[in-house]
Amino acid sequence: MRVIYKIAKSELGTLFYSPIAWLILVIFVFQVFGSFANLLEYTVNAKTLGQMQGYQSYMLFVIGGFAPYTTIQSTLYLYIPLLTMGLMSREYSSGSIKLLFSSPISSLQIILGKYLSMLIYGLIMMGSVLVLVVVAFFSIKDFDLSLVLSGWLGLYLLMATYAAIGLFMSTLTSYQIIAALGTLTFISFLNFIGSLWQHIEGVREVMYWFSLKGRADESIRGLICSEDILYFILVSGMFLGFSVLKLQFARRSCSVSVKVGKYVGLVACVALLGYVSTIPQLKCFYDATANKDRTITPNSQEILKQVDGGLTITSYVNLLDKFGYLGMPSNWFNTRNIFETFTRFKPETKLKSYYYYDNSAGMNLSREEMDKAIERLVLTSDINPKSILTPEQMREKIDLSVEEFRYVFLIERENGQKAFLRMFDDQGKYPSEAEISAVLKTMVAESPRIAFLSGHGERNIYDGSGVNYTSFTTVLDSRSALVNQGYTPYTLTLTEGGDIPSDVDVLVIADLRKALTDDELIQIKRYIEHGGNLVVIGEPRRQEYMVPVLEQLGLTFVPGVLVQPREGYVADYLWARFTPEGARLEPIFARMLELDNVLTMPSAAAIRKIGDRGFEAIPVFTTETTGCWNELETKNFSLEEPRLNTALGEEEKAYVTGYALRRDVKGKEQRVFVLGDADCISNGELGANREFRRSNYALTDGMFRWLVYDEYPIDVSRPAAKDNDTYLTPGGFAWIKIFLRWICPVLIVVCGCVIWVMRRMK
Repeated sequence: MRVIYKIAKSELGTLFYSPIAWLILVIFVFQVFGSFANLLEYTVNAKTLGQMQGYQSYMLFVIGGFAPYTTIQSTLYLYIPLLTMGLMSREYSSGSIKLLFSSPISSLQIILGKYLSMLIYGLIMMGSVLVLVVVAFFSIKDFDLSLVLSGWLGLYLLMATYAAIGLFMSTLTSYQIIAALGTLTFISFLNFIGSLWQHIEGVREVMYWFSLKGRADESIRGLICSEDILYFILVSGMFLGFSVLKLQFARRSCSVSVKVGKYVGLVACVALLGYVSTIPQLKCFYDATANKDRTITPNSQEILKQVDGGLTITSYVNLLDKFGYLGMPSNWFNTRNIFETFTRFKPETKLKSYYYYDNSAGMNLSREEMDKAIERLVLTSDINPKSILTPEQMREKIDLSVEEFRYVFLIERENGQKAFLRMFDDQGKYPSEAEISAVLKTMVAESPRIAFLSGHGERNIYDGSGVNYTSFTTVLDSRSALVNQGYTPYTLTLTEGGDIPSDVDVLVIADLRKALTDDELIQIKRYIEHGGNLVVIGEPRRQEYMVPVLEQLGLTFVPGVLVQPREGYVADYLWARFTPEGARLEPIFARMLELDNVLTMPSAAAIRKIGDRGFEAIPVFTTETTGCWNELETKNFSLEEPRLNTALGEEEKAYVTGYALRRDVKGKEQRVFVLGDADCISNGELGANREFRRSNYALTDGMFRWLVYDEYPIDVSRPAAKDNDTYLTPGGFAWIKIFLRWICPVLIVVCGCVIWVMRRMK
């Protein structure tokens, strides 16, 4: 060990007596400290403007292309080759290698000594970053220190791996510039290797493991994984082993077969150990974030505990689907990663995939057109054509017609339970924790059955036209649709002399266009009396059809149409807002009230109480107190301008357009939601592009969440981040800015000059 230390000390002396080490350190500090100062300045200005947000620790070090950790990760590979290029090349070119070989020093000691010098220099280099950590610690309230130190560890290990690669390349040549270029080339190759042979199962796992690209990402984001730590150790050890072998072969001659055998044997040993490190049951994780943001929430963990037995997740990738490209072999690991937070807690989970082609939703290609499309795809991608199943072969394996032959996942339990998990037509595309947990929960608990009454011209949950209700109910590629959040929406037609099924969790009566029969009213009355949860949605000019139902709730729709004249909109287009009482029902309602979002209601009827049926009536949203009245005369608001006529009883005031009712029935809280406008949650209104912030989707989310007692959607929310303030003032930051941007780099320059002068004086 003493010999290794002496070699490292000698190498460091040589390094720091040259300008290159100091120049690299100055450039590194100037670049990283400057980017940090810019972000800290943004934080101070945000506080001054009253715009502070949480996760300041993350924003200062991780987020964005100019964050210190992002900057270091993207530029570190440029610094290390300049440091390692002379480690052994200098010994070759000066002839001192002969002295080393003739001395009683082993090849292993030489390599470890040289490598130790790089680790110490890297510690100095990365140690400078700790200055930023200290500044941030005393500048940010509740600074997330463990998150930042996790990222620091990942970057230091990345630097150590680069140094091992650079040291090996330096053993191959006496030309330092070639060693530097070789290091850059090899690092680039290791970044690229993960994209090779992705279509070959088994090989792609090996290539992915050897890939250096993004290896520090998890640590930077606050998740320390044993696989990543072992990767850095094993790959560094492999290149150090290569370096030792190279020196040994230079000391004594060996046959080519022996040399190749030792190199291959070393690679094989590393690959074997790497494979062992990827076994899910052997992986260890530590979530360093304050809020445990890199771990699924306790709710999801509890659901996963209930899913006992084996679990298989099979992806069925329709290569002609609009999301088919995301399921290609080259993206296989992206697919794996979306489930990794769950497989951490259930490592026995198996992942499989099948590739096929067929007419997906909205397509109408002939078989010949589909075959030609697949032929073109095979020519322009790395997918193995033998792995692609024809429509007939896939239909023999599984019927995906209910999923419209989309790219979907099938989750199967060992006991035979199955459920589909879908891709979504939004920015995220992949299912998130909420959707995965919802599907898993439907396997261990009854899915809430939401029955939409039909047979009277009600809004349809399968018709995609503007007035109907598919957007928030049954659209397969809509993340917020009830069908993707654990509910089971379906239509219900009442039969003569029958009864509403007891397994209905919520009955929705949306905009009757003809009167209910006496028998149907009796069935609905029994349902209400027995404590069934209910949604009643009416529409102006058809209020009379809903009155018999509302009377059982102690409410009624007021005759007329609410108007709120405003420039650029028809008079009956309302902006309603959540009330403080209504906001307390659900957190999402409270958030909409906090943001002052509006609920747009195209033509609404006012609701008023007419009696006491034992319900607590909570007004959820109301119109403006001024400029709004209940219009009784005007029929066509596109052609006529309504005028307030107090003589007819029209009164300018705030009107309730949504009520929530609740009461106790046999020890269970019955819940009812009443809306005065059926269009506010229609396909047309939910899909409309408005210039102001709306809460219409929040209404459907919160309304059904409240009606099923917050069982669905799965609550994956986390506590608010605490690091949401700074102790700095603009005046105080000015000094820190000077210190970071100028004083620190200048101190390094002065230190380097002093050491250089002292050496010259000797």
